[in-house]
Amino acid sequence: MQDDIRAELIKQFPADVVEVTQQEGTKYYACPTCKRPVALGDSKCEFCGQVLRWEQIRQEEERSVGVRTATLTFEVAGDFVSGDCRKCPLSYISKLNEESVYQCPLNMRANCTLEIS
Repeated sequence: MQDDIRAELIKQFPADVVEVTQQEGTKYYACPTCKRPVALGDSKCEFCGQVLRWEQIRQEEERSVGVRTATLTFEVAGDFVSGDCRKCPLSYISKLNEESVYQCPLNMRANCTLEIS
């Protein structure tokens, strides 16, 4: 409850509108808080209630939509091999038909693509 009230109070302080440039070059104005489009001159975002300031418009490029690749680096035991869920620090134990099994949070069990160096 306190966090909700605090968030609403913070939105009463004017924030600079963002001019977003899409991949194909089209530009639009957006709320700096929720990133939804706003009309030129709006004093408040109709979606989240953020008070808007138009004196200094920030420039941003829209991020491409789709899939991006992320890399996570962590240490494993010296005898760890790809696909050995028992020794993988990402795996967790869950129940399957009353039996405890190791599960992969990335759903790679039996198709593990971890690179070991």
